[in-house]
Amino acid sequence: MKKDWKRHIAYEVIVILGMFALLMFLCRLWPIIFLCILGIFIAAIRLLFLSSKKVEVVEPLPLPALPEPKPEPTETDVKELAYSVILRKITQLVCSEYPDARWVWEASNAKELIFLGEDVFILLNRAGGYRRAKVVISNLQVLGIDYNLKPEKPNDEDEEDPVTEGAETPTNYDLVAFEWVDAHIVELNARCNDAIGEGIEELIISSEELPVKASWPAICKELIKNDLTDVVCIDQGIKINLTQ
Repeated sequence: MKKDWKRHIAYEVIVILGMFALLMFLCRLWPIIFLCILGIFIAAIRLLFLSSKKVEVVEPLPLPALPEPKPEPTETDVKELAYSVILRKITQLVCSEYPDARWVWEASNAKELIFLGEDVFILLNRAGGYRRAKVVISNLQVLGIDYNLKPEKPNDEDEEDPVTEGAETPTNYDLVAFEWVDAHIVELNARCNDAIGEGIEELIISSEELPVKASWPAICKELIKNDLTDVVCIDQGIKINLTQ
């Protein structure tokens, strides 16, 4: 702003001296005309100096740092990714057939069995009457789910004598245990946390809360699959040890 004002003053001086020199020329006052011309020259040089723009050196912006290279995925990373894709695909296939169904692995080491190429099975709930299905996996890709499982035929040398008429066939309580635990696991976890907070070392699920007594061992196995590791059957029901 100050520089603009100085340029304005220099310009006004040139105009005034020019007009004054013209007047002196008409009066034939040559010495004064010479002084006016000298003043105009000096003012012009001053105006030229003030009009020159200072060249500012612009420093180049620093280049952004290159991102660090991502580490190569390990074999464990690849397996974890493949396993998560398998879980998602199984859920999609089950829900496409039975929207209300829920499933769990039949074997607790299903992940290891998949990478070994072994057959894996799932237990179902609310799946149109099916309680067990085989997951068809090839090259870590889920090809489908076989719900219509047929019992394997025993070898001739392993065949047992036919069941005599009137003999009772042992009942499989795996589905009953799965459905009961699935419906009560959230409540049981809350009760266990409350008991631990109060310093109680064990929690007993009374017989009134449980299905028939013959299903208690299957329920214990299902509870163990849900991270309640120390579970045993007692006369009063099922005892969960909370000291572990």
